[in-house]
Amino acid sequence: MNKKYFYLFFFGFFFLPSIKALNIEVKSKHLHLIEVNKQDNTILIKKIKAKIKALEKKRARLKTLKKWSELKEKNYVFEVNKLRSNLEKLGESSIKKLDAGEIIRKLQKQLKFLNNARVNKNAKEIWTKKDDAIYEKKAGKLIDSIIKLRIKKD
Repeated sequence: MNKKYFYLFFFGFFFLPSIKALNIEVKSKHLHLIEVNKQDNTILIKKIKAKIKALEKKRARLKTLKKWSELKEKNYVFEVNKLRSNLEKLGESSIKKLDAGEIIRKLQKQLKFLNNARVNKNAKEIWTKKDDAIYEKKAGKLIDSIIKLRIKKD
């Protein structure tokens, strides 16, 4: 009796599941159902962008420490280009393209900060003619850029 139970247990435990698995595979082949898993690439895109930012920070830090070499620059450019091409393959542009309205808003914000720096209470006390000349040059460039963009926009 013990041998019969052993054989039943052995065949039942080891061979029947494999036979059932084969039958299931055969059935699924005959159904012709194809499942397509569309992977969400947002996490991958965020990781690639974070890697690019980390490389940029590392480059800036090493340049300030004067430990940046031509070989490191070459490797940096290669790595960043590779990461940006991977972003483009995923359908994400690594460089955000701004339209004229957004550029105008950014330039106006810069002009506002420049004006605030000039009018600031602390700046009034130590403001010199040289600072005023620098302010006029920067403000003039910003105003000219804003006017040109508004003309192109219209």
